[in-house]
Amino acid sequence: MLSRYLEKPILDDLAEKMVFLGGPRQVGKTTLVKTLGQGRFKGNVKYLNWDAREDKKRILAGTFAADEALIIFDEIHKYRHWKTFIKGFFDKNRGQYRIIVTGSSRLDVYRKGGDSLLGRYHHYRLHPLSLHEVVSKSVPHAHVGRALGFQDSTRETRDTLDRLLKFGGFPESCDSSGTSKGERSISC
Repeated sequence: MLSRYLEKPILDDLAEKMVFLGGPRQVGKTTLVKTLGQGRFKGNVKYLNWDAREDKKRILAGTFAADEALIIFDEIHKYRHWKTFIKGFFDKNRGQYRIIVTGSSRLDVYRKGGDSLLGRYHHYRLHPLSLHEVVSKSVPHAHVGRALGFQDSTRETRDTLDRLLKFGGFPESCDSSGTSKGERSISC
């Protein structure tokens, strides 16, 4: 797993508030939060996807085990009353669980009138892989400036930059060792 630029801020902010993580599809949101959960919370993580029938039932029931230190709600914004659910769940269980909400579409957290989620969360947007993230993966301790200037750089650094420019920063295409997988990832 690549080290992503939002790892530390997410982990730091979870100590006090919920974390909402948005961004384009296939950018690595779910992979990032699951990996953080396995590391920091030692597997005491419950991942729930609103699109999965059994997960949806569990969300609506609102029952979670005490040892589930981190609860990840993926795509819950598709639930019409998700903001009311998350607000109530967070307020009732503050301190018992850490909560991450992820979604591909815009997480519209502002409400017209009534209760609000304001003050209860930190919102982040995960972008495709940056040049620094890609180069750091393939060339340990590489610096972006060196990669851009190609001064004292390796062929591997140049190839990595070429792949990033050709396929973009989406993890699946950047992880591709050859071009066929990367080309399939971006084909329409």
